[in-house]
Amino acid sequence: MPATNFMDDLKHLVRHTTDTVQRHAQSAMYKMRALPPATRTKVGICAATVALFVGGLLLRGAAPAPGHTAPAFREEARATLADVRPPSRVAQRTYAVAKVEESQGSYKSAAENYAAAAKQGNARALNKLLAMTRAPKCEARSEAADALGTLRNKKARAALQKLAHGRFKDESRAPGIFSCSSRRAAEKALEKQRG
Repeated sequence: MPATNFMDDLKHLVRHTTDTVQRHAQSAMYKMRALPPATRTKVGICAATVALFVGGLLLRGAAPAPGHTAPAFREEARATLADVRPPSRVAQRTYAVAKVEESQGSYKSAAENYAAAAKQGNARALNKLLAMTRAPKCEARSEAADALGTLRNKKARAALQKLAHGRFKDESRAPGIFSCSSRRAAEKALEKQRG
């Protein structure tokens, strides 16, 4: 009996394993070709989903050590998660009521409801309230300024400052005591936010 060495045994094992894998792969390919096109598409989609999931896990990387935290990043992440979360049903209902009131010209109650919805977590309500500060009517801008004065928000403060320095066609530069002035309302709202 001829003596064999380790390398010959290893070559034989690799060749045998490769042949077996190739036969199984060819068998799987023949079975895949025998499937209806819709089923092949579903299998392909599942395989792609699994590949994306595994790739996501690999790209995720190692978790930081328990003692090593980045508080600024965590605060930003919380802020973005708060923006992503859908508003509650109450906030959605309050937003819808405010939208109807605004369309009917009831600016005071619309602004109050937009502010309430914004406090309840509805980002669209805050955006609508900010948009009201650019409305063509002085009454809408003034009511929006009053409502923004109740919110402690950078966007609200910036909109109030812009409104306080703005000039509008429907307002005189020196408004009387009883005339509408969105600039005066914005200044009062800024004072309310400070104190």
